[in-house]
Amino acid sequence: MKLLRFAAAVSLWLSLWLSLAIADKEAALARLEAPENDDGYNQELLDLVAIPSVSSLPENQPDILRAAAWLEARLKKAGMENVQVLHTQGPRPVVYAECLHAPPGAPTALVYAHYDVQPAADTADLWTSPPFEPEIRGGRAWGRGVDDDKGSGVLPPIQALEALLASGGSVPINVKVMLEGEEEVGSPFLEPFLAKHAGLLASDFVLSADGGQIAADQPAALLGLRGALAVEVQVATATTDVHSGMAGGAVQNPARSLAQLLSTMWHPNNSIAVAGWYDNVREISEGDRQDMAAYGFDEQRELLGPLGASAAVGEEGYTSLERLWHRPTLEVVGIGGGFQGAGIKTIVPARAFAKLAARLVPFQTPEEVLALLRAHVAEHSPAACNVTMVPLGFSARPYTQQKDSLPNRAAAKVLTGLMGNPPKYVRSGATIPALAAFQKHLGASTTVFAFGLPDSNLHAADENMHLSMYRLARKAWVHLFYELAEQAAAVAGADHSEL
Repeated sequence: MKLLRFAAAVSLWLSLWLSLAIADKEAALARLEAPENDDGYNQELLDLVAIPSVSSLPENQPDILRAAAWLEARLKKAGMENVQVLHTQGPRPVVYAECLHAPPGAPTALVYAHYDVQPAADTADLWTSPPFEPEIRGGRAWGRGVDDDKGSGVLPPIQALEALLASGGSVPINVKVMLEGEEEVGSPFLEPFLAKHAGLLASDFVLSADGGQIAADQPAALLGLRGALAVEVQVATATTDVHSGMAGGAVQNPARSLAQLLSTMWHPNNSIAVAGWYDNVREISEGDRQDMAAYGFDEQRELLGPLGASAAVGEEGYTSLERLWHRPTLEVVGIGGGFQGAGIKTIVPARAFAKLAARLVPFQTPEEVLALLRAHVAEHSPAACNVTMVPLGFSARPYTQQKDSLPNRAAAKVLTGLMGNPPKYVRSGATIPALAAFQKHLGASTTVFAFGLPDSNLHAADENMHLSMYRLARKAWVHLFYELAEQAAAVAGADHSEL
């Protein structure tokens, strides 16, 4: 009974503290909304985007370290404490900071985002302005990583925390910040990092600032992401290329052998022919079907039109949205072999390769799917070929989250208030490896709270961030920190009264 009275008193104290801290909240919001501060916020976005922190290219490793150092300095400037650049087992560090001075009973949230970006050199001729010479035009910032994830995710929570600390010196919940540098390559060293630093990162909630909204006036509440696995299939038939007139028709051709092998992986109805692939895949629930109906997917506007595709193609018996949100896939994402230059070179190549990417759904694991692929390749490899399969380091389990979790409820209330409509419950066919890893290693509830829009062109040429959404994001984080504290206090009070 004494323990219950103490817990109830803590809940009451937190509620009282929040009521007294409203002035600090309003001062922070005023600071973030002041037009005279916009130039500074915009400039630091351009400064960060100008650092080409491409995680997939070794030549950009110095830029990864430069971005980490920039963020370390920015977090210190914001007033955060225990700011560290923490090394993983790989070359790309994590930047960490914390502010742990909330009143008794307040929850602890870990804010997650990533500072690494996709390459842009392969599409350099398609950009209106150079990808790492960011600029502002037409009410948007343009540059690689300006949405994913520097403008949508990395900077807004830092700016919100800075405004709160400058306005009243306190934040209503305990906040830890973790900025990753390898999300775009599948977070290969994240799980051992989380296992090693589980105590440092321990939190009640994880708030992922990597994601987006449906429209400027239509928020989304993300309930799930697919997992992933990437491999390369390599076929070798000789030690050297050979003149096709000297050996063509007399030795095995690895490009043709690879094509034959790949053709065994799908049925004519576009389902995956790898034995055991669907053994753990469950059918779509009625609740999920209701969410899809409420979402109102427009196949032409959201899928075919932007891609210039003439028709939807996929696993028979499922709609495009069902395929994207709830069905596993196996795609050829790269292929090569033989002469690739202009004109013709009459050879039989010695080697060929294909890169495959699988997207996984709940109850599939990367480990099991890798074993299934290995068995399939071993069974179906053509004669006179040396076929090997190499994992490419992109591996993640599927992620799901309950609708009624406390962070989802808090995020939904904030987004409804700021954007004018309640969120639609969505899933994504994409993968954020960190979210499932956080569930596994920290046991924390998660939610996604980010502000990119569908026309942001993430991973493509002319990536952009609407400045109106960038401005909204930093205000939204202030509201979210307070809403999490208020809902945590309400839940604690309700639990104690029921007891």
